[in-house]
Amino acid sequence: MAKQKSQQKEFFFALDRLPEHERLSGGLRSHFSSVAEFYGFEPVTPSIAEDPKIFQPLARAGFFDERAPCICKTKDGDEVMLRISSALSILRMYITHKMSELPHPLKFMYAGDTFFVDKRTGEREGALRLLGNFGVLSEWGLIMIGDESPVAEAQIIQALWKAFEAGRVPMDYLEVVVNGTGCQDCRPAFRTAFAAYFRSRVSRLCKNCRRAFKRTPTKVFRCPEEQCRAFADGAPQVLDFLCEPCKKHLRGFLEFLEEVKIPYTLDPKFFRDDSWYQPFLFEFVWKKPAGKKEGEGGEERRVLAEGGRISRAGEMLWGKKLDAVSGSILLQSVEWLLREKGMRERSGRRRIFMAHLGDLAKRKSLSLLEILRAHGVEVHESLGRDSIKSQLKIAERLIAEIAIILGQKEAIDGTIIVREMDSGIQETIPQEKLIEFLERKLKK
Repeated sequence: MAKQKSQQKEFFFALDRLPEHERLSGGLRSHFSSVAEFYGFEPVTPSIAEDPKIFQPLARAGFFDERAPCICKTKDGDEVMLRISSALSILRMYITHKMSELPHPLKFMYAGDTFFVDKRTGEREGALRLLGNFGVLSEWGLIMIGDESPVAEAQIIQALWKAFEAGRVPMDYLEVVVNGTGCQDCRPAFRTAFAAYFRSRVSRLCKNCRRAFKRTPTKVFRCPEEQCRAFADGAPQVLDFLCEPCKKHLRGFLEFLEEVKIPYTLDPKFFRDDSWYQPFLFEFVWKKPAGKKEGEGGEERRVLAEGGRISRAGEMLWGKKLDAVSGSILLQSVEWLLREKGMRERSGRRRIFMAHLGDLAKRKSLSLLEILRAHGVEVHESLGRDSIKSQLKIAERLIAEIAIILGQKEAIDGTIIVREMDSGIQETIPQEKLIEFLERKLKK
């Protein structure tokens, strides 16, 4: 019992966002949002609490078979569902706030935590934080509502790709994996052929694949067991069963990606039968091949984003046709990757730290700080500390690039010291020239 309570504490403490984490996460969201705004996506924040009855149609369709909603009860016995997907909650917002009356397509960006009960029996994604079966996933994403053409998927992917570039994610090993899994018209023929292929082989699958086969047979494609993977290699391919509208949509989608030169892999084994992403889905995968000198060991693989069409989910929630595409960046995965590569967020604007030495310099610092603020210069300080050594340690922790130092002598003769933190090079300049001097530095 004591061990279990300790694990619970560690899990909930791990959800805290310390300054170093928030700098990285906040910097990423800032980079991502600047790209999204260029492409016309507006920020929205869906409620963290939902009425579970609204989402029952999705549960009955099997969309929550792996990630089930986290249901809480109030003191009065009312049930509340914690947000399981920002994209699904935005579809609910669309209906609740009668956004169908607005000009379409609608383009939104979102960010926040989602909560779920994990029901998977195979490998779990590194992006998830789990306590037993309770999971928390931090996401930042985009959704487009009201466009049925393949350009909607392409624009979401392009915006996410450019967002990763802006966030300084290593792009050399990043690729987009896509698949068309079939609509309600063409999926049944594939499932029939798939079931027929495995009818004589299902008894030789692993326990997890046998258990999942009746409801979600394509889970065999994700199985880590070698024998299951060998059987899956010979299975029918869904691309051979797509109807003409699905083929046309997928072909147009891929043509757009080729036009903007985004590397992709069309993988007919990529399925998420129990997901709200249907019938077209994609993942952003960071994959370092074995043998590359960017770390020891074999291949590294990390899913950094996921998305696809969520029109079927929208139709179930609304009761009529609702075209929608969404893509979510898994922030924990991106943060992990950047930390593994030794990257720290420096902010879009360069960080400047102001240090002082002596009482006169401390008093003069207040007016100088206000001058910097008025000119839009981001600056940090620690006026409560007198030790120059301790102040410069704070500058290092904040990843400051430039330190401006005001001592007693400088306060008297109207000068100030400007030091580059990385190189240690410093020079003394007149205070009236400081803004001009920093602007030149910041442009480099």
